[in-house]
Amino acid sequence: MSTPLERIAAGESRYVFFDLETTGLTPKRDRVIEIAALKFDRATGELSAFQSLVKPDRAIPAFVRAMTGLDDAAFAEAPEPKDALASFFAFVGEDPLVAYNIGFDHAFLVAEAERAGLTAPATTVCAMRFAQGRVKDLPNHRLETVAKALDVPRPRARRAMEDCLTGLTVFEKSLALV
Repeated sequence: MSTPLERIAAGESRYVFFDLETTGLTPKRDRVIEIAALKFDRATGELSAFQSLVKPDRAIPAFVRAMTGLDDAAFAEAPEPKDALASFFAFVGEDPLVAYNIGFDHAFLVAEAERAGLTAPATTVCAMRFAQGRVKDLPNHRLETVAKALDVPRPRARRAMEDCLTGLTVFEKSLALV
C-alpha cells in the first residue's frame, strides 16, 4: 500500500495545497481568518482554487494587519467559521491536504473545526519536510529560502493565496528533483 505522498508523486492522486492566515500563533487561542487552497491533478494538470476570509471573533491584531493588509472592515461580509470550513472541506473532499509546514496549518484547521463542531480532513503531507530531503545545502528550509533556491517567484504580499501559489510551485519543483 502506498503513502499519500507516493500516490501524489506518481500522479495517481489529486491533492489540495492550502495555506491559512491567522490572528496569532496558538491554535487553541487564536483564530483562522483566511483560507486559500489549490486542488491540483498532476496527471491532467487541472487546477482549481478555493479562497475565503473567515469572520474572527475578535479584532485583527496590529501585527496581522501590517503583515496581511487585512483590517477589521475586510471581514464585514466574511462567512462565519463553520460556514467557511464546511465550504473548504467540501472543496477538499477525499483528497490529501498538503501545506508548507503542515503541522502549523493543520493544527489551526483542527482547532477551528473542533470549535465549529466539524472534523478536519486527516490525510496530510508536509511540503517542507519533503523539500528538506530534496533541496540540500540551504541555511534553512523556510518557504522563502527554498523558493529562492528553486527560482520560484515570491510575491511581496503575505496573503494565503499568494503563499499557496508559492508553496504549490515549490512542492511541484521538489517533486521533479531526482
